[in-house]
Amino acid sequence: MKNIRKLLSLCLVIIMLTNTIAFGEININENIKGALLGDLETGEVLYEYNINEQLAMASVTKIMTYLVMMDAVSKGDISLDDDVVISGHAAATEGSNFGILSGETVKLSLLVKGMLIVSGNDCATAIAEHVGKTEDNFVIMMNSKASELGLLSASFVNPHGLPIDDNETGQNHMSVSDIYKLVRHILLTYPQMLEVTKQPQLVVPERNYSKTATNPILGIVEGADGLKTGYTDKAGLCLVSTMPVKGNGQDYRLVAILMGSATAEERLEKTKLLLEYGKNNFTMEKLADTSQYMDSVYITNSKLGKVDIFPAQDYSKLVNKEDIVRTKITYNQEVKAPLSKGDKIGTISILVNDEEVGQVDATVNENIEKANIFVRILRFFSSLFE
Repeated sequence: MKNIRKLLSLCLVIIMLTNTIAFGEININENIKGALLGDLETGEVLYEYNINEQLAMASVTKIMTYLVMMDAVSKGDISLDDDVVISGHAAATEGSNFGILSGETVKLSLLVKGMLIVSGNDCATAIAEHVGKTEDNFVIMMNSKASELGLLSASFVNPHGLPIDDNETGQNHMSVSDIYKLVRHILLTYPQMLEVTKQPQLVVPERNYSKTATNPILGIVEGADGLKTGYTDKAGLCLVSTMPVKGNGQDYRLVAILMGSATAEERLEKTKLLLEYGKNNFTMEKLADTSQYMDSVYITNSKLGKVDIFPAQDYSKLVNKEDIVRTKITYNQEVKAPLSKGDKIGTISILVNDEEVGQVDATVNENIEKANIFVRILRFFSSLFE
């Protein structure tokens, strides 16, 4: 019995050590074309592999299609409640489809669901024609939006991602880092996209339609609520995923990008590893809080004497749970009263593992009056006897 207990204890220790290694460090680079894990709000990259190469992006394209459409909705040019008359060109779009028919009328909001949930190429074309009047004009709008956002690797030839031909010029392209920028922009600007992409299936009773979402991560990783799949021979299997994380500090949202996987199983498993790595190893910490003083400094000629110092703005960062975080305040060479609320008197450096990762101004959060002559004389004589 004693030997059995020892054996069980040893097994438990091995399991604990194995789990620590698995979550403490990952490497998913084999047999894929690129990968990235990052924080939505701060843009911090937690894991990266080959993020700057221009890659074929397949149906990940539809994220940009949604963005251009939503910009038009935001401007009031169109409405999600619009009735869209389906053209023969849209209905005949090849590849994955929702099954719209030439001449029928479909709500724009339903076309969005068909495009994002079941990756309907036909829906993407119909949306492009409704927004841009022609598909070609919409593609110009897509490339213009990419330039506006500084997505230098982006190149679009259609609104859905199905290759025109096998040549490089027949594909939609973007680097992993630019896909990340695009996703951050769209989720911070139009977070309602997640209300669509979180749906595990698309059910439309009036069309006698029911189909499971193409996104394999939904329901597999708890909380995952988007975002878009993609597949072509050139691009391989792609998945852009996202999920919110509730931590001990502030809540945050992870964005994971996996491009060019060889198999669906590998795409799913490596995406799970990315999201779980982010969830289990990082926490969002507010390292500077405007409501909390960070130091008290003695200003010799001030009425108060000792003055509390506050950061000029909040500073939050996703940090590894094993990181050592500290702050260092460097004061201006000469700090004298009077001071007005908000005046800068130094710099607060944020250090993670002794490396500076950010700075905020050190300020006073109230008006600091100058001490009168009697107070200063008293302080002078008091200092002589200290």
